[in-house]
Amino acid sequence: MNILPQRSFLWSFIPKYDEVALFAMSLTCSLLIISAVYSHSSAAITISSSDFDPRIIAAIFVYCSGLVLSMYHAFTDRPKTALEKSFMLFFAVLLNSFSGIMSGMYELSTASGWFIVFPMINIVSSVILFLMFRVGMLSEANISDEHASKAKFIVTASVVLALFFICHYQLSLMWMQTLSVCVAYSTNLSRVVPLLLVRA
Repeated sequence: MNILPQRSFLWSFIPKYDEVALFAMSLTCSLLIISAVYSHSSAAITISSSDFDPRIIAAIFVYCSGLVLSMYHAFTDRPKTALEKSFMLFFAVLLNSFSGIMSGMYELSTASGWFIVFPMINIVSSVILFLMFRVGMLSEANISDEHASKAKFIVTASVVLALFFICHYQLSLMWMQTLSVCVAYSTNLSRVVPLLLVRA
């Protein structure tokens, strides 16, 4: 349960995820996975019995479930259950935190002078987001029940595909930079851009 009342001042700073933003994030993850498999660039991971941790397996399951549900609800008007929302929230928070920290650390290794401020802000904001989730400031209430129109999903998919192609292939950015750009669009601009092109 969210520990902040929805009309409080701090509530206005709490992220809220709608179907379009969640779809954009799930599409970004899917594109990165497909690209890694296609290019055979994914690193092999060896897990021994001594390394097995049920909590990690559970976290991966919840994350993947959130990803699939975020994609699924773009194609159905079925209401989201509380359990589905919890999975989708975990997916959104973990993806945003991970992309912000990874891209921030990469940029921090190359930044100099006052430019070092930007990756530091990225890292700190990502850590704060994850801590907000851990202490209960984020809950299923942060996942919107509103259904978006198919036209908005088409616009969003087109923009994400274009961003991914430009960043990953045209500019040859590192995968974490591509992820960061697409996730930043998903969380900050995915609501705005479709409104400029789609009425419904």
